Amino acid sequence: GINAEYGETEKAMLEQASMNNNQVDIASLAQMLLGEGATKLSDVEKLMLEKALKEQMAVEAALANRLAEAELLKQHSEAAALLQKQSKSALEHKQREEALLAAQQEAIIQAQLQQEALLKIQQEILAAHKEKEEKEKREKAKQKEQRASSKEKASAQQHIDPALLQKSLLEHSMIQNALLNQAALEKAIQEHNASGSNDKMTQMILEQALFQQANMIQLAIAQLAEEQAKAARTKEPEVMKQARQDAVPAESSLIDCVKFSVVGQKQPYTVFISSNSLLLMDYHCHLSTEEVYGYLGGKWDPTKLTLQVQRVFPCSLNNPADQTECTVLQNKIRELITQQDMTVIGWYHSHPTSSPRPSQHDIVCQSVHQQHMRALDGRIDPCLGVIVSPFRGATPSSEMQLFCVMHTNDGRPVPMHLEYTCVWDSTISPALATEMRAMSLLYSQQKCGVKFDQHWRNNMNIFRKMTESLKQKTPKDISEEQFVDVMRQIVAKEE
Repeated sequence: GINAEYGETEKAMLEQASMNNNQVDIASLAQMLLGEGATKLSDVEKLMLEKALKEQMAVEAALANRLAEAELLKQHSEAAALLQKQSKSALEHKQREEALLAAQQEAIIQAQLQQEALLKIQQEILAAHKEKEEKEKREKAKQKEQRASSKEKASAQQHIDPALLQKSLLEHSMIQNALLNQAALEKAIQEHNASGSNDKMTQMILEQALFQQANMIQLAIAQLAEEQAKAARTKEPEVMKQARQDAVPAESSLIDCVKFSVVGQKQPYTVFISSNSLLLMDYHCHLSTEEVYGYLGGKWDPTKLTLQVQRVFPCSLNNPADQTECTVLQNKIRELITQQDMTVIGWYHSHPTSSPRPSQHDIVCQSVHQQHMRALDGRIDPCLGVIVSPFRGATPSSEMQLFCVMHTNDGRPVPMHLEYTCVWDSTISPALATEMRAMSLLYSQQKCGVKFDQHWRNNMNIFRKMTESLKQKTPKDISEEQFVDVMRQIVAKEE
């Protein structure tokens, strides 16, 4: 029932609305109902249009609801995916933390095992060292008994040399006369002072004569003692000679260091040592007839592969027999080195009268030092070993050997020779001179301390021998006279 008065356009739209289940444009339907042509519609037509409009609005409302539900569902899906991703990330993070914690615990366990192994090695070394000392004491006691027995036999068999006896009596008589003259001069000086005379010339002559007389007495006594000792050595029985020679470490027990070039390798790192470090090491080793030792402080550059010895830290304790005492001393020195922005990069000790080649004990100690350096923080840092022989060679210069220990495929330790370059300091600092002075006073009070005025060889006493060796390690700007004056002040005895 479409009104015939409607135009063709309105009829077509109504027919289309009927064919498409009233799914037409809402705006067009509203225009038809509310526009100018609405008066031309019958009630039935208006009802049909209103129904179509309501149905279309319901359809579009339903469509909008479905679209909103779809959008909400999409948002929920995205939120669920994000939550799942976050849960997965949190799980992976937790797994990584658990793995890291397990690795840290494993590292702690390994470090503890290494510390226990190192402690065990140190205890074994100390036990071996103590056993060696006890064995040496027994051997020395046995040798002492042999020497005493041999001396008694030699005294019984030895005849008196008339010429030597006459010379000894003559020297003795000269000494007695010199002592009498010395007493007379001292008495004359006392009488001159008591007289209140102002004759300075007479007093100076008497004092000079007294000084010369005292020197003559000391010289005569020294010459007599030296000739008697020489004569005793000439007539020394073979048993005594052998016992005296046995007291010196056998050169055959020392091991030659191997050069890296001999095995077709290059030295693994470059070594630099300051001249003052060389000076203090050599000086320390000249102070005692027994072995001395100390530590080397400096820097290790793993990128440039350079090991630089900046300072030496001598130990006043020669042979620490107690493990606690040794550990306390080492910890104090390490703390001192750390405070000066350095690290422990090596150690040194002396062979007073034997070759600077390492012994088997030295190789074991060097291996322990190297292992201890590696156990500090897990890094493989080098450790330098130095041996100084001050009184072995025929020349005044001390002999010195730098070495490290490498291991063969079967685990055998081999001492390897290391070359070094000297870095010259500008001067001998007052702090270094003060330290050397304190060391001289310390060793002068010890039984093992060297007497610098004693004869060494080639008309040279030990002080001159030492200065000749140390001069090669002094700064170039210091003259020989200046250096000798400094050394005399350092080793001068306290009044």
